[in-house]
Amino acid sequence: MTCVEAEKMVVPYMKDELSPTELEDFLDHIHTCENCREELEIHYMVDVGLKKLDEADGTYDIVGDLKRKVAESYRSLRHISIFQITTYAVTTLGGMALVVMILLQLRIWKTMGFL
Repeated sequence: MTCVEAEKMVVPYMKDELSPTELEDFLDHIHTCENCREELEIHYMVDVGLKKLDEADGTYDIVGDLKRKVAESYRSLRHISIFQITTYAVTTLGGMALVVMILLQLRIWKTMGFL
């Protein structure tokens, strides 16, 4: 991912509008690119800071909140990955069970003389 692509994803990231693939690419990029990470921090401070300025009593931790959001994004990606792996495993096991069931049924029919 280039810096230009990452900068275009900053606002969708803050609005939680990125697909899992885009989110993974974006997080990988900001993890390795200090300029894009700073760009994200600036956008986040402006966006969230203005919203929280009226609500908070002046002690709101914007940088800590961004770190928590990034950590939550990583956790979300892990959950999605675990779900996908589980789905593939269940689908594979279901398919294998179906094949075994058909083979056993064919064996029964063969011993009974139907085949």
